[in-house]
Amino acid sequence: MKKILLALTLLFSSCAFAGSELELNKVKLPEAISLIYSEVLKVPYMLDPQLVNDERMITFRLTPDIDEREFVTRYLGNMNIRIWTKKGVDFIAPYTPKEPVKPRYTWTYTPQYRSVAYLSDILGGYVSGSFNNSGAVISDDSLKGSSGASNYINRTGDILVYYGTKEDIAILKTLVTSLDTMSDEVVVSGYVFEVQTSQSDGSGILLAAKILSDKFNISVGAAGLDNFINIRTGSIDAIFNLLKTDSRFTVVSAPRLRVKNNASASFSVGSDVPVLGSVTVNNNTTTQSVEYRSSGVLFNVTPSIKSRTMDLKIQQQLSNFVTTETGVNNS
Repeated sequence: MKKILLALTLLFSSCAFAGSELELNKVKLPEAISLIYSEVLKVPYMLDPQLVNDERMITFRLTPDIDEREFVTRYLGNMNIRIWTKKGVDFIAPYTPKEPVKPRYTWTYTPQYRSVAYLSDILGGYVSGSFNNSGAVISDDSLKGSSGASNYINRTGDILVYYGTKEDIAILKTLVTSLDTMSDEVVVSGYVFEVQTSQSDGSGILLAAKILSDKFNISVGAAGLDNFINIRTGSIDAIFNLLKTDSRFTVVSAPRLRVKNNASASFSVGSDVPVLGSVTVNNNTTTQSVEYRSSGVLFNVTPSIKSRTMDLKIQQQLSNFVTTETGVNNS
């Protein structure tokens, strides 16, 4: 009789510690956590305020043959929710998992037509991370210590060097062939005339308009500018030849430049004038530097070429240097 009673006692104890059974179906996260801790884990807990109004639904089935705490910890971990215990109390709070560090590789490209700076400026908008704009050497320690500096482009030299992930390198390989193309260019021609007349014909631009009006369709004062002539012609050389036949017009210069798209070029009609610069004192010896600056008619042109039209930005400057009679001596 005693042997039977002992066997029944052992069987009862085994069932009592086997585990718990719980099934939840579309229960909101805060209510599910409350039910888990009150019915299964039965330990004190604290819920982070960020999770109090969490609308995510919980659905799972917990059977007696598995570890309840390990199951709950793994389930919440998949939702980026962490459980840690301090002094017998479970703290439940969300966390942001660290992104795995992707391996980085080096890719080099030798530009055929465009500069390294041009290509890197455009390609930089299609890849993530930080860029090395100074061309300095980057050590492995700086890469490991920087969370966002995963990609680098060297903008100097004649070879495009990129350090980043395989995905970004694949993007760069696709784009660089369409960007590294021959740049368009135009030939900019200009004529500088000196006008001499004793007649009261107004400004030189009006005199030129009067001469050209017999041969060309022109309009004066367009775009709100008084000193502006709009001439409809297919060749500027025809205008040059017509004005050259008039004795009142003297050709000072006829520059011709070849300029690439969106690049700037300049030419001047005049001379380089010596101008006093800075003064340096060394061991009681004073040295006066001399700088040469261009004077006369200065032009700076920047073409912008589109598929059907072309814009030309022109900056014109008329300058001259004279000897000062007041102020600084010998200037």
